[in-house]
Amino acid sequence: MNKQFTLTDDAIRAALTPAPHVQAPFDLAASIQATVDVTPQHRRPRVFEALQPRVGASQRVLVLAALVGLLLLIGLLLAVGSRRPVLPAVVSDVAMFHGGPGRTGVVAGPGPVAQPIIAWEKSVDGPITGNMAAIVAGVVYVADGAGGVEAFGAATGDPRWQVSLGSPANTSPAVGGGLVVVGDAAGDVVALDIRDGSIRWRFPTAGEVRSSAAIVDGVVYVGSADGHLYALDLATGTKRWAFDADGAVTRCPAVDGGMVYIGAAGGSFSAVDAATGTRRWEKALGPGQIASPAVADGLVVVASGLDDATAPHILFAFDAATGDARWRFSAPSGQLLVIGALGDGSVFAASSDGNVYAVDAGTGALEWTFDGHGTLGSVDALADGVLYVAGGDRAVYAVDGRNRAQLWRQAVMGQPGAIALVGDRVYIGTDLGKVVAIGEAH
Repeated sequence: MNKQFTLTDDAIRAALTPAPHVQAPFDLAASIQATVDVTPQHRRPRVFEALQPRVGASQRVLVLAALVGLLLLIGLLLAVGSRRPVLPAVVSDVAMFHGGPGRTGVVAGPGPVAQPIIAWEKSVDGPITGNMAAIVAGVVYVADGAGGVEAFGAATGDPRWQVSLGSPANTSPAVGGGLVVVGDAAGDVVALDIRDGSIRWRFPTAGEVRSSAAIVDGVVYVGSADGHLYALDLATGTKRWAFDADGAVTRCPAVDGGMVYIGAAGGSFSAVDAATGTRRWEKALGPGQIASPAVADGLVVVASGLDDATAPHILFAFDAATGDARWRFSAPSGQLLVIGALGDGSVFAASSDGNVYAVDAGTGALEWTFDGHGTLGSVDALADGVLYVAGGDRAVYAVDGRNRAQLWRQAVMGQPGAIALVGDRVYIGTDLGKVVAIGEAH
């Protein structure tokens, strides 16, 4: 029995709809044929009315196949013409201090492991002492002690934009939602448009903002020397809540699992509900300021005794949910410790005695020591088992995190601050106002 085929509106739309890939599936023609078969016949196009009395069934099938083929060709040409160019995938951005809101320092890497070379170096107007660059979508964002915030192309260092806040910016930029968020000595938290640096909003606090923001789920978490931890709406800068931290907050919060972890001058260390700003638990860690914590896999680690030469300097580990003590560690010298990275089963901390210590994350036992070549190094990135250390001797080191073997050393102009790593490059700022990209020599 001869079967009547009628080309309907639905069949035409199916033929002209661009496929998600340029190459058509091998069974596309059969699918369209099936669509034609099952589609209700609302009307008969006049071209077939004209053809029916003059041609046989087989000829009508040939004509139909030719028309369907033509429609397929047109649809594919439309798909090719409208397809956007495929851009290279962004290599795991580092959008905030220590690689993310948990402040673990762990990044995707792979990081430069062979002989290094300075890929580019740019100057800014002020020193970059402890700030870390943020690298997002191929752009490097830095803040400096003269109040400048700058953007450079990550590949070549080409300047994108520069703005002045009018007050020293001693925080690491945090990037999210099309904004670059920084704090300044005037007490403001400022959000800049990622495209041109224009100010989108400004939130005033009653103290200097040296705490680098964390951005999670459209909320900015940032501390102030006025003694508060603030939660701000990322899009508008509107305050959601303010938490009284019992002392000046000059280091960074860490955020994980719906909790914000923050320390304050005087030794108070708190876990705060991220949604409501209520305290979940609190620990008194002794005199001095509390360092930026790191949190991962149910463990939060934090160091005490900063900014107080007479205070004991201890690295604490707590259960992140309950605050129960896990272990504590002090450098053999008894000197200050700051957390550089938490990953690969270890905590890596730098000390003012010039060493970097690797401590077992489960027990707090000392695993190994690396000479940081100065009064205080800084471990700020851990990628594929390799630590990247800002040494105290105006150099950056790559160290095997398993056996402390030095892989390379690269001298830079000035004392390097916190290290950011994206792909196979390291990005740092220095106290001489230099922004430096280090890659592998090829």
